[in-house]
Amino acid sequence: MKFSFLRHIKWLYLLIFSGLGLFSYFLLMRFTDIPQNSNVDLISLPAFIYFIFAFNILGFSIYTSNRWINKESPLYFIKRRRSLMRFLGICILLFIVNYGLLILAKFLAGVSFNDMFYVRNNGLKVFISVWFVELIIVLLMTANQSYSYTLDLYKKASQLNEESNKAKYAALQSQLNPHFLFNSLNTLISEIEYNPQNAIAFTTHLSDVYRYILECQEKTTVQLKEELVFLESYLFLHQVRLGSCIHLHIAIPDSCLEYKVPPLTLQLLAENIIKHNSISMSKPMQMDIRVDASEKQLIISNPIHPKLSKGYSGKGLQNLRMRYLLLENKDIVVESNNEVFIVKVPLLDE
Repeated sequence: MKFSFLRHIKWLYLLIFSGLGLFSYFLLMRFTDIPQNSNVDLISLPAFIYFIFAFNILGFSIYTSNRWINKESPLYFIKRRRSLMRFLGICILLFIVNYGLLILAKFLAGVSFNDMFYVRNNGLKVFISVWFVELIIVLLMTANQSYSYTLDLYKKASQLNEESNKAKYAALQSQLNPHFLFNSLNTLISEIEYNPQNAIAFTTHLSDVYRYILECQEKTTVQLKEELVFLESYLFLHQVRLGSCIHLHIAIPDSCLEYKVPPLTLQLLAENIIKHNSISMSKPMQMDIRVDASEKQLIISNPIHPKLSKGYSGKGLQNLRMRYLLLENKDIVVESNNEVFIVKVPLLDE
């Protein structure tokens, strides 16, 4: 759909530039001071083609440069001075092209060298009028590109917000589902009866988990160090319930803790490990987290102890992939063999 739309836009611009070339050609040939008794037939098919070709080259050059500049920095984000300089450059370029075409037409018409570079009487008014019309069309074209960029930016922001909300809702829902609450309450009751001190710690970590989920509802990224603190609280709840058979090994230098990731990234990956692996005292699970500083990647790995049930939707990793693509057009990397499952996620600066 997008490809088809862009193709139709280019055809529309082709018609606009061609029409602009013909408009400029007829006005300049008819009303400027080119001798009417010239032996050279300027109103001819080759002349038409030449003008149309020249204006399409000029028009698509401006279109391409504007599209490239708007992609890097849209019109309304550019500083006023820089925007003015851009517009003045286009004005000068159009003036030079029109003037050059007029001189070429005079040369072909056999105008003397002394008169070739002058535009007199009504010819000057027509020349300025043509130039002014061309500038209006260029301005409309630039405004249209900026408007299209704004729509794309808004659509991207809406998608990112939607995906982020889905992830946060899914994480919150996974914590609040009846099965989880039932297990948590049973664990808490058991700890209160047999290990009151551990019950206090369990309640504290449970509170930290919910607090973090609620606090990051409005955030698109969080610092890595915040995610690690949250992950420890989240895994503690499972360690109390399942026993000391889930181990977390973190090898991240302090210099990398300021990097950012989408909120609940580590919770999603930890939940993925717990959900799809058989974990017990006889089959302990270790979640390793390290950083590849050269590639700016966070690497999470775990041994594979597959459960008997083969059901695997992959929605969690797909959701994480979509959030990264929308945030910075970066993708996650998933690697798996018979022994180790590895997920590599980009570390973000902002």
